[in-house]
Amino acid sequence: MSGDIAVQLKGSRVDVESACKTIGAKFKEIASGVRGNADASYALRYDLSVLRHICYAVKNLQNADIFCDIMAIMLPHVEPFQEKPQLWEGHLTSLRYIHHGLCQEKSIAACQKLYNLIRSQSCRLQNDSDYKIYLDIHLTHFNVIHMQLQKQTLPLEATHHLCFALEALGDLFSAMRRKNLTKNGPLLVQLNEAMFGKRSRTFFKSLSYLPSESLTKMFEPLIKLLASSSFTDLNSQFAEYLSFVLALFQIDMLNPQLNMHMALQALRMCKEVFRENANATYALQLIYYFLKVIYAREASQDFKRTYVDICRKFQTFFEQKGAACSKEQWLTDFVITLQRLQTLIHQSVSKSASPFQRFWQQMETEGGTEAYAAHFQMLHSSAAISVNVTRSPLGSNCSNEACKSQRRHCIMSFGMCALDAYINWQPTAEQKTDRTPHKPLLGIITYTMDVAKSLKCLGPTSVEVIKLVRQLTHVADKVSCAEQMALLLPLLEPLQQLRPLIADQELSSLLRRLFKASGHCKDPQMASRLQACYIASLKNPVRLRSQISLHYHSQAKEGKEIQKCVYEWHESCPLPNPLTTAQKRQLYDTDLFAVLHNLRNPSSSHLRSLLRCRTNDYQLVLLARQMRNNGSILKELQEVTARLKHKSALTRMDQLSMGHANVGLLIEALEAQKTKISSKDIQENTMEEVLLRQNLSTINIEREQRLVKLASDSIAAFEGFFSRADQEPLGEEDTSIDWEALVDDAVAAAMALSSMGYQQQAEDAWLLLLRIGSLLEDRLSYLRALTYFLAQNKVSPTLKLDLAEEVARAEDMLDDLWPQLQSGRFFKRQHTTVMLCLCHLASYYDRKDCQSTAQLLLLQVEQLREEFPERTGKSDIVLITLQTVRFRLSYHQRKPRNPRIPTPLRQLDTLLDNVRNFFTLSSVDAGSLQLVLSALVKESTECAANRLSERLAFSNFALQMFLQSGFALRSIEVFISWLWTNLQMEYLEKAESKLRLVEHCLNIKPLARKQAPTESAKVEASVVSLESNMMLMQLVEPIRKQQQVDMSSPKGLNLRPNSPSFHMNLERYLNFKEAPSVLRQSSQLQCLYFVLGCLHARLCFLQRNDDQLEEFYAEADSFLAKNKELKTFLGSMLQVHQVYKVNYMRYKKKHQESLSVCQKGLEVRQSAMDINYSYNFLAQLKAAQVELKPLKPQCQKSRRALVFNLSPELKVRPVLAGGATNSAVKVKPSAKKAPKFRIFTELELRPPCAGSTSSSGSGNENTPPSDHVDLNACQAIEISDDDDSPTTRPLKPSQSQAKVREKTKTKAKTKVGEVIQLDDSFDGKGQTQSKVTAVRSTRARIRQPEKTPKAEVLSSRRPRRKVVEQPVEAECVSTRRRHRN
Repeated sequence: MSGDIAVQLKGSRVDVESACKTIGAKFKEIASGVRGNADASYALRYDLSVLRHICYAVKNLQNADIFCDIMAIMLPHVEPFQEKPQLWEGHLTSLRYIHHGLCQEKSIAACQKLYNLIRSQSCRLQNDSDYKIYLDIHLTHFNVIHMQLQKQTLPLEATHHLCFALEALGDLFSAMRRKNLTKNGPLLVQLNEAMFGKRSRTFFKSLSYLPSESLTKMFEPLIKLLASSSFTDLNSQFAEYLSFVLALFQIDMLNPQLNMHMALQALRMCKEVFRENANATYALQLIYYFLKVIYAREASQDFKRTYVDICRKFQTFFEQKGAACSKEQWLTDFVITLQRLQTLIHQSVSKSASPFQRFWQQMETEGGTEAYAAHFQMLHSSAAISVNVTRSPLGSNCSNEACKSQRRHCIMSFGMCALDAYINWQPTAEQKTDRTPHKPLLGIITYTMDVAKSLKCLGPTSVEVIKLVRQLTHVADKVSCAEQMALLLPLLEPLQQLRPLIADQELSSLLRRLFKASGHCKDPQMASRLQACYIASLKNPVRLRSQISLHYHSQAKEGKEIQKCVYEWHESCPLPNPLTTAQKRQLYDTDLFAVLHNLRNPSSSHLRSLLRCRTNDYQLVLLARQMRNNGSILKELQEVTARLKHKSALTRMDQLSMGHANVGLLIEALEAQKTKISSKDIQENTMEEVLLRQNLSTINIEREQRLVKLASDSIAAFEGFFSRADQEPLGEEDTSIDWEALVDDAVAAAMALSSMGYQQQAEDAWLLLLRIGSLLEDRLSYLRALTYFLAQNKVSPTLKLDLAEEVARAEDMLDDLWPQLQSGRFFKRQHTTVMLCLCHLASYYDRKDCQSTAQLLLLQVEQLREEFPERTGKSDIVLITLQTVRFRLSYHQRKPRNPRIPTPLRQLDTLLDNVRNFFTLSSVDAGSLQLVLSALVKESTECAANRLSERLAFSNFALQMFLQSGFALRSIEVFISWLWTNLQMEYLEKAESKLRLVEHCLNIKPLARKQAPTESAKVEASVVSLESNMMLMQLVEPIRKQQQVDMSSPKGLNLRPNSPSFHMNLERYLNFKEAPSVLRQSSQLQCLYFVLGCLHARLCFLQRNDDQLEEFYAEADSFLAKNKELKTFLGSMLQVHQVYKVNYMRYKKKHQESLSVCQKGLEVRQSAMDINYSYNFLAQLKAAQVELKPLKPQCQKSRRALVFNLSPELKVRPVLAGGATNSAVKVKPSAKKAPKFRIFTELELRPPCAGSTSSSGSGNENTPPSDHVDLNACQAIEISDDDDSPTTRPLKPSQSQAKVREKTKTKAKTKVGEVIQLDDSFDGKGQTQSKVTAVRSTRARIRQPEKTPKAEVLSSRRPRRKVVEQPVEAECVSTRRRHRN
C-alpha cells in the first residue's frame, strides 16, 4: 500500500473518503484476477496493511462510518493464507482491535455495523488459537450491547445484537468442534469469566429472557464441544465445569418458560468429561438426579421414595467417601456447588412462579414428614462434610477482609437452607404433631449457630446474621402447637450466645414472636420466662407498663396463679437481655407498680418474688402495703424503721420509706387491737363489767400513744419528703415515686389520727394532704383533705391555712366535678368524696352566716344523691352527713326558725334511725361514719343535755365502734358525754361510774371487780339511796326545787367509799405533776383532763361535797389564763364550766363574782354554740341581780299535805305577793281583759321555763330582753294581756280544756304581774332557808298539779309533771306544755 493512503486515512474526512475510493478500486482490481494466485496473499497483506492504519486512525473515533465502509470492501475478498497463518491471525487481531475501539457509546452505531460485517463472514479458524479472537469479539460485543441496554442508551431493538452474538458464538463452537479442538479448558474459563460463572444474577436474568432459539444455537454447540474435551487435570478443571453448571441452573431457574433444562445437559456432559474419576462421576450423578427431581414438571407417585432415596445416597456418600477424599479439591468444589444449588433452590421456595413449585408442592403433599426429615438430614450431612472445605473458586469471598473462612460460611448456608425449607413448609395438623423432622433440623441449626459465633466477620449488620435471626423469627411465628414450640426451646441457649451479634431491632422482633409462641408451651415456667424476656426488651416505658399489665391480666384471666414477677422470670430466662442499671431499675419499678396498681389480689408467692428482687427499702415498704397480714414483712418493717432511726441524716427516699413503714406498722397495730363486742353489751349500767373483760381491759390512753406516735411519725416523714421532693432529680438507683401510695398512706395515717380523736396531729396530717393534692392536682384527695377542715367549727390559728382561699379553689373543682359524676369515670368512693365535701361546705357557709348558700348546697347534694340508683332508699354516709349538717344548721340557728322544719331533737331521732340502718357503699364510708358519729356524740349530748333529754343511742353506736376498734380517747369522750348527761339528769351514781370508767381509760386507776353485796348491805344501800334521793330532790337546781321539809342535814348523806369524789383531789386536774406522763405531753389530753375536773367538780357540788370547789374554781381561772391554747380544744365545755361556776357562786352567795362570770359568758359569741348558754347566762345574771337585793319574805299560811312540795311556778304568786288568801285573788271586772296569744319575738323574752334552765340549775328568775331568741330553745307560747300587742286570732279550746274550766269556775281569774321565786339552800347548820322575791312580769300563769305521788317524789328521775292551765276567758287556751327541741 502506498504512503499516500496511509496519510489520507489519518487525514480529514475528505482524505479518508479519497482513500476509500482508492482502496475500493484496488480490490476491484484484485477481484478481476489480474495477479492470479498471488492475489490471495496480496489481498490479505493489503487488507492487513489498511487495517493497521485504521487501528491508528480509529482512536479519535472520527470517520468511523467510512472505516466500516472500507472494511466492508475488503472483508469479502480476504481469506486465510495457508503458507502464512500469521497473516490471518493479524487480520483477526486488527479486526478485534478496531471493534474494541468502536465499542463506545459515541460510536456504538459503527460498532454494530462492523460486528455485522464480521459475523457476515464465515468463521474460519486457521490456527487453534484463532477461536480466542473470535470469542473475544463476540463476548465483547455482547457485553457492550447489554451494558448499553441496561443504561437505556439503546432502543430495545438493539436486543437483536445480543441474539446475533449468541448465534455467532454457536457458529464459533461448531467451527471449533469441526476443527476437533479438545483442549477446551481455556475456552470454558473465558466463557465463565465473560458470560457464565462470574456473572451476576441480573446478567443471568437478562440472558434467560433472550429468545430460546438464540440460546439453543449457542448452548447446544457449546455442550457438544465441551463433551468432546479430553480429560486432563480434574482438580483444575472441575471447578470451571461446576461453575458452568451453576450458571445454566440459574438461567433455567430465572426463565421457567424456556424448559430447556440446560443444567441437566451440562451435568450429563460433565459426567462424560470426568468419567475416569469414579467418585467425581458419582457425585455429579447425585446432583444430576437431585436436579432431575427438582425440574420435574409433573407429579410422580414415587416422589417420596425417590427423593428420600436420593437424600440418603447423599448422606451415605458423604459418610463413606467424605473421609477418604476430604483433602481433594474436587470434593471441596463439589460441596460448595451443592451449597450454592441448595441456596438457589430454597431462595425460590416462596416464589409462586418458581420452576420448582411442583417440587415443593410434592414435598408437602406426597413427601410429608419423611421427605422433609430426609431433606434436613441431607443438609445436615452436607454441613458436616463442609468441615473439610478449604478454598474454592466457586465459593464467595466474605466482604470482610479479615475473614478467610469459606468453610464456616458454607455451613451457615446449609443451616439457613434448612430453616427456609421449614419456614415454607405448610404441614397439616397431623404433620405438626410429628416430631420426626425435628431432630435433623435441630442438629443442623444448632451446628450453624455454633459456627456463627466463631465467625469474626459477623456483626449486627451482617447479612448472614440478619437472615438467620429473621428465619428464626418466622419459625417462632409458625408455632401453633406444643410440638412446634418444642423445636424452638433447644435453640434459645445457642441463640443467647449469638446475642452480641444480633441487632436490637431484629432481636426485638424475634422476642415478640417467641412471646406469642409461648402460649403453646407445655411448661408454664418456660412460657413465663419467654414472655418476661420480650417484656424486658421493651425500652418505651408506656409499652413496658402496658405489656406487663397485659401479661398479668392474661394469666389471671386463665386462672393461673402467678408464681414470680416478670423481673425474676427475666433473670432466669434463656434469653436474658443485657440491661443496664437504669434499665433494670425501670423494669423492676414498672413491674412493681403494675402489681400494686393493676392487680386486685396478688398472690403471696408473687409478692415474695418481688421482695426477693428488691434493691432498696422503698420497694420493701411499697410491697408491705400489699402484705399486711404477713408476720415476716412486719419484722422487716420494724428492722427498716430501727435502722433508719439510727442514721444520722436521712435522705428524702429514706424519709419516704420511714413514712410508709410506720403506716404499715400502724395499720397492723390497729387491726391487732380490734375485737368484737355485741350491741347488747353497750349498756350504761354494765360498762364497768364490760371493760373488765380480757379483750377490753387493756384499752387505755397509754397503749394508744404508740399508735399516735406511729401515725405522727409517718406524717412527719411524709412532710420531710414532700419538702425535699423536687430539690434534685431521681438517681439511677432511686425508685420512681408512687404518689398514689403516698397519698393513700397519708390518708390512712390522717384517718387513724382523726378516728382516734387527736385533733392537733390530725390537722397536721390533713394539711399535708391538702398541700400534696394541690401540688399533684389530685382534686379528689384535695377535696377530701379540705372536707376535714370544713367540718371543724374552728381551724387552729397555728396552721398556716387560709380556709377562704382554699374554699374558693375547691368550688372551682366542685363545679367541674359534680356534673361529671354520672359519666361512669368515677368510683363510688369518689362520688362520696365530692358529696361529703359539698355537705361540709354548707357547714362552712353556715358558720359565715350564709344560711341561704348553705341550704342551696344541701339541696344540691340531695338532688345529686338521687341521681345514683344504688343510693336510693339506703342510709348511706351521704344521707347521714346531709342530715347531720342540717341538724347542725338548725341547732345553731339563732334567728326565729321556720315552724315547718323539724326541731333539732326530732332531727336527731330521724338521724338515729338512719344510723341504725347504715349501708356501706364505698371504702371511705366506714371511716367517715366514725368521724360523723364522733361529732354527733358531742353535739347531740350538748343539745339533749341542755334540754333535759337523754339521747344515748348515738353514743351507744359510737362506743361500740370505738371499743371494737380499741380507741381509748374516743371512748373517753363518750364516757364524758355520758357523765355530762348524768350530771344534768342528776344521776349521781351513774356519774360516779362514768368517772371510774374515764379514770380507767386514762390509766389513772384501773377498774376493780365488784364483789357481790351481802343482804344487809343491800338493805342499807336501799335506805341510803332513798334518803339521799329525798335530800337531793330538794338541794339541786332551782328547776328541781321543792317546798322544804324537815329533814336532816345533807352532811348526813353517806358517800360511797369507792366513789371518785370520795378519794379524788380536784387539784390534780389542774396540776399535772401527779398525772400520767401521757397527759403532760399533750395539750388536748390536758384539756380533756381539765374537762373531767370540771364535771367532777359539778358532781361534788350536786353531792354538796364543796370543800374543794372554792379552791378548784379559783385555780381553774388562773390555769385557763396561763394556758390560753386550751380554749381551742375546750369549745362549748368552757361555757359549761362557767355555768357550773356561776351555780356554785350563787350557792355560796357570791353574787358579784357570779355577775362577773355571767357577763363574760354573755360576751362570748360563737356561731357554733348552743343558744341555751346565752339564755342560761341571762337568766342567772338576772337572778343574781335580784338575789343581790333580796326582798323581805312574806308570811304565808301553812299548806295542806296534799299540796306538799309544790313547784315554785305552780304556787299562787298573787296571793303571796299581795298578802291575800290562799284561794284566789279577786280583781275588778273592769280590770279584766281578754287574753290573746302572741308568739315571742326577738325583742321580748319570757322567763325561762323549767327545761330552759335545767342545764345549769340556775333558777327560775325572769330574764331581760335579748336581741337573739331561738323560739325552739325551750320557749313556750305565752299569753299576753297587753292592749298594745297586735291582735291575733284566738284558738278554740279543746274538750279537755273545757272540762278544766268547768271544774275551776269558782276560782278567781286575775292578771298577775308578779312572780315569786323560792331559793332553797342549806345553811351551815343544815337548815333550810327560803326567800320570796316578787318580780314584775308580763305574763300570768295559774298552775295546779294533778297529783304528787310519793313514789314520784322519791325517784331519782322524776317524770314530767302534768299541769293544767286555767284560762281567763272561754276563748283562752292554756299554753303550759313541755317543749322539746
